[in-house]
Amino acid sequence: MKSLLDLSLGSGAILVAICSAAIVWLLCAALPATLRPLWVVVVPFGLAYSLYWLPVWLGADASEYGAWEGICVGSWFLAGMAPSAAILLILRKRRAS
Repeated sequence: MKSLLDLSLGSGAILVAICSAAIVWLLCAALPATLRPLWVVVVPFGLAYSLYWLPVWLGADASEYGAWEGICVGSWFLAGMAPSAAILLILRKRRAS
């Protein structure tokens, strides 16, 4: 299981982007509109942080994870936030018309 979670910077970004967009779309469809801007930030950050630290939580050696956290979590977060924001804009335009 730990080997499946050994993600590169690019593969982690793609995974977070796809999952963030799907989750934000579902949350926007199910919950009040006032919370939508919050989902665009919280969901990608939560996914990026959890996905980055999951191997450590499953027993991997944590010695190098702290040094790379800012780069990986930050880039994965931005990769997830972009499609999430696009989903929010699409839903706003659809609702306005």
